[in-house]
Amino acid sequence: MKPVLTRVLGSTFLALLLVYTLPVTSLATEPITTIGTGGINGVYYSTGGAIAKMFNKKRQEFGGWMANQATKGSVENIEIVADGTVDFGISQANFLYFAENGEGLYANQPKKDLRAVLGLYIEDLTLIAAVDAEINAPVDLKGKRVNIGAVGSSDEQTTGVVLEKLGMKPEDLTLLNYPTYSASEKLQSDDIDAYFYTVGHPNLSVMEATKGERKVHIVPFDQTFIDDLVASRAYLSASKIDTQYYDRLVDKGPISTIGIRAILFTRANMDEKTVYQVVKQVMDNFDLFRRQHPALADLIRMEVAENLIAPLHSGAERYFREVGLIQ
Repeated sequence: MKPVLTRVLGSTFLALLLVYTLPVTSLATEPITTIGTGGINGVYYSTGGAIAKMFNKKRQEFGGWMANQATKGSVENIEIVADGTVDFGISQANFLYFAENGEGLYANQPKKDLRAVLGLYIEDLTLIAAVDAEINAPVDLKGKRVNIGAVGSSDEQTTGVVLEKLGMKPEDLTLLNYPTYSASEKLQSDDIDAYFYTVGHPNLSVMEATKGERKVHIVPFDQTFIDDLVASRAYLSASKIDTQYYDRLVDKGPISTIGIRAILFTRANMDEKTVYQVVKQVMDNFDLFRRQHPALADLIRMEVAENLIAPLHSGAERYFREVGLIQ
């Protein structure tokens, strides 16, 4: 377990170093390209740091450098990329889909200027439950105290889709909106029985949830349910959670669930050369990039240009055509 934690924390520390160890003269004189990511203990932040690391390998050649910026995640990233506050962002595919098609939070207000850059890792819908709550399948959530994330969050939106598909109504269980970062503590203090978290693995919050006195497991979804739900949503896929990272988790083994791809995106008017350089540096250092965090380890080169939901940016398209990933 310790080596994995070291790698995860090391990635976050590296991401911070990318910002704070550049010479002061560089900070003052060189252009900065920014990526909106997520909380500093999450996979988005580490992934942004990994992308910045690849870009900054040729910082002098590019005449500028890249830094990742901590944010609240997908929804904020879409807003700050769209309004020009940051240059790139990472988002779950569902929110890019909603923004592109004017649905959900973006009903009648589509953001047609967003452009996809790279497909990243799959985030897994993870249902973490206390063993003593006797939640062995999603249908057992009835009558339980379940945290679904902050109001307006991706976790809340995805959970709503899942509960509706399960045939559950809000009154069938007690839904709570604690921020996901506090869910592990709430589970251990017996304030909740379970929580939903759509995230790449391993994740520090999930690790924390397993370390208290209250025994914890991850609840699997039935394959038929998964297949039906995936068929109804363009941004979903079938997935399995690798539990090898969680030593104290009860009932370890592959957990069947629903996956949502994380996607690096930008604006349509973002400089084509810069986007091309970002994609090229990641892809030219692909094996190194995958080693920056365990969640990136299963990335497949052929899939980074597939199912990106939003239109592809011209700079990314140029690179993918050059190497034959798209025709």
